[in-house]
Amino acid sequence: MAGIAPNARSRRIEESATLAISAQAAAMRQRGVDVVSLGAGEPDFPTPGPIAAAGIQAIEQGNTRYTAAAGVPKLRAAGARWLRATFGLDYEPAEVMVCAGAKAALHMALAALVEPGDPVLILAPHWVSYPALVTMADGVPAVVPAVPEQGFVHDAATIAAAVRRHGARGLVLNFPNNPSGAVPTRAQLQAIVDVARELDLWLVSDEIYGTLLYDGAVHVSPAALPGGRERTLVVSGFTKSHTMTGWRTSFLAGPQPVIDACGRIQSQVLGNACTISQAAMLTACEVPLPDDQARRQRAFGERRAFLLEALADIPGLALPAPRGAFYALVDARALGRARGLDDVTMARQLLEQHRLAVVPGSAFAAPGFLRLSYAVSLDQLREAISRLRAYAEAK
Repeated sequence: MAGIAPNARSRRIEESATLAISAQAAAMRQRGVDVVSLGAGEPDFPTPGPIAAAGIQAIEQGNTRYTAAAGVPKLRAAGARWLRATFGLDYEPAEVMVCAGAKAALHMALAALVEPGDPVLILAPHWVSYPALVTMADGVPAVVPAVPEQGFVHDAATIAAAVRRHGARGLVLNFPNNPSGAVPTRAQLQAIVDVARELDLWLVSDEIYGTLLYDGAVHVSPAALPGGRERTLVVSGFTKSHTMTGWRTSFLAGPQPVIDACGRIQSQVLGNACTISQAAMLTACEVPLPDDQARRQRAFGERRAFLLEALADIPGLALPAPRGAFYALVDARALGRARGLDDVTMARQLLEQHRLAVVPGSAFAAPGFLRLSYAVSLDQLREAISRLRAYAEAK
C-alpha cells in the first residue's frame, strides 16, 4: 500500500449541505462580495444573558474539569424536570443524558440502536445529516419520499408500507420539521406510534425545534403517547430556542438501558459534553426567560408572515405555511419547469448571479424546493426577497 486512504464508509459520507453553503457564502463575503445568506439554521439573537453569565462563571470558578460521561448529575435531574414541565415527558434523571449538541445525541442514539445492515426509515423532507448518521452507525438509510400535498406529514399507511418494503428496524422522526416546518396533529402522530408498536420499530425523535410553533400548533412527542415511551429516544435542548448553537449541548432521553449504552459510547467518543456549556445549560433549565422567549417568537412570527406575503407575489414560487421551526421550504417546481432547471441549479444561479445563498431542496430529499432560513433580521429577509424576485422575474 502506497499510503493511507479513507475507507468505504467514509467515502459514502458527504459534507453537510447547509454548512457547505454557509461556508461558501462566508468565503465570498471575505472576498468582499455582498452575499445574503439564508443557508444555516442559526438564530441571529445572542445567547440570553443569564445563560452566558453561567458559562463565564464556570470558567472564573475553575469549573473546567471532566464530568461523568452522561453529564453532571444535577443537570441530568434538571433536564428531566424541564422535559416534564415543557413537553409532559416523564423521565427519571438516569433516563436523561447530556450530549454535545443534537448531532452528537443522534449519533449516540443510532450507534446504540442500529445493528449492522439495519434499514432505517427517514421521512422526507429530512434534515441533511440523517442519512449520513445512519450510515455512520452501519445502518442503511431508507428515505420515504416527501408528501407536499399532505403538508409534509406522512400517513401511517404509507409508513407501514415502507417499513414492510424495506424491512426497516427503526424510524427517525423530526417534528417540528427541518426543512418544512411541518407539525403533525396528536392523532397523526399517535397513528405513527401505533405502526411502530405493531411492527416493532424503535423511534429516534429529533425535537430540537419543539418550542418554536405558530398558528396554534402544538408539539407532541411520540414518547408522550400511549405505546411510544418504551420504544423512543428523544433529542431535545436549547440550541435553537436559546441560540446555544455553538455551546454544543443537548439532552437525549429514553429507557435507561439504552441511555446507559449511549453513555458508554459517549465515554469513548468524546468523554463528556463541555463542562462550561453544561453549566450554561443548567441555567437554561432552571431560569425561565419568558420575556426573552416571547421576543424571539414574536420576531420569528413577523419574519414568517413577511415571507408568506412576499413569496405569494413572486411568479413560479409558493410557500406552504410552516407551523414550526424557522424555515421556509419554498416550492420552486413551477419556476424550475418553466426554465428547465432543477433546484440545485437554481440555488447555484441564485448564489452566483444574485448573491443569495439558499439550500436546494434536494439536500433534504425534496427536489424542486428551496429552503430559506428566516433566523435572520427582517432587513436581510427584505433584501433576500428582492434578489429572489429579480431572479424569478428575469427574462
